[in-house]
Amino acid sequence: MISIDEIKSGSEHSFTEVFNEFYTRVYRFFLKKTRSPEYARELVQLTFIKLWQFRHTLSEEYSLDIQLFNIAGTTLIDFLRQQNSQRKMLSQLAVRTAQEEVSAERSSGNDFEEADYLHSLTRTLPPVRKKVFILSRVHGQSYKEIAEQLSISSKTVEDHMVKALRHLRSLY
Repeated sequence: MISIDEIKSGSEHSFTEVFNEFYTRVYRFFLKKTRSPEYARELVQLTFIKLWQFRHTLSEEYSLDIQLFNIAGTTLIDFLRQQNSQRKMLSQLAVRTAQEEVSAERSSGNDFEEADYLHSLTRTLPPVRKKVFILSRVHGQSYKEIAEQLSISSKTVEDHMVKALRHLRSLY
């Protein structure tokens, strides 16, 4: 049986014995939690590195396996937090990239073509209906905002949009 005092004193032989005795149990613990042999091996290494680095803080009151699995538990928590943080960063990066792609598409040389196409579609609409359609679809304003801006009711704005869309669909 390996004593905690031997490990605390820095005995590499005792540490090697602890490593050999507990490696499989700690590995299975991490494998069960992560379901990844690669992560499990990495976390076992980190656990034993922490055991060695903080060996002076080991307590005589608790058995070595309890203290080792406490270290393993905190190592797992740190790992899961890091994974969660990376997942969030990747998600934010994906959203930002998608927004940049949309922005790049809009700002490319197609602006003139899009404006020309939109003008050709809406030129047959009555002036108020055309204005309502452009404010809604191009500028992204709500029916309420359009109603306030044009001094008409929201229901009238809705009616203009329904008729404009029906008319534009009939052109196809």
